[in-house]
Amino acid sequence: MNFDWNLDTIGWYQNANNYTGYFKNIANFVIPKVEGYSTLCDIGCGLGLIDIELCKYIDSITCIDINKEALKALENNIRDKKISNIYPRLMSCDDIKESWDVIFVSFFGSRNLKDFLPHCKKLIAIVGTKNHSSLFPEKYRSFHKSTTCDVEDVLNKEGISYKLTEASFEFGQPLVSIEDAENFVKTQSRNNVTSEELEDFLSQRLIKTGEEQYPYFIPRMKSVGIFEIQGGLQ
Repeated sequence: MNFDWNLDTIGWYQNANNYTGYFKNIANFVIPKVEGYSTLCDIGCGLGLIDIELCKYIDSITCIDINKEALKALENNIRDKKISNIYPRLMSCDDIKESWDVIFVSFFGSRNLKDFLPHCKKLIAIVGTKNHSSLFPEKYRSFHKSTTCDVEDVLNKEGISYKLTEASFEFGQPLVSIEDAENFVKTQSRNNVTSEELEDFLSQRLIKTGEEQYPYFIPRMKSVGIFEIQGGLQ
């Protein structure tokens, strides 16, 4: 999903997570890797959905992002769930001066991981691969994130040791109607998709679920690499 957070994109993203359990599945891989640590900072946290899953296992989680709408959604979520150990903070990763046991980055900052190492005992980075289908016509993707191969190349060149775990999880988009599906794809394509392209994409990718709440679904298996890197603090 293109991360231009507003009421629509926040709603779609949360619905996708609730429907597929994506961040719960990611958390199941991460939880053993943070065992024994007390503090964590999620840099570029977005909606903080992984932090909602991890907060039972970490004493204190700081969530950093520069997007006010995303942090507002996170604040509402932790209030509704009565979570008291997640602390959202509006700030840039460039302004970090503190340190934590673990720094966690999810689909963010993978080109500059070494910059975070002096601020943690351990760094965990979730990085996508190229091996997954798209939720909208790929020609309209405006930003290409680093892949696991890109990150491995950088770490190897820098002589930074790491451990890599790979996994794949469903993270498709549930939708309430054809109109909802059309609006979703248009939004993800930044309203550049033509009517013909939209019709062709939905005819190939949109499926009927037979469910009342979400009768339509765009499936997507999302493959990720989970990097573990020793930080500079011991």
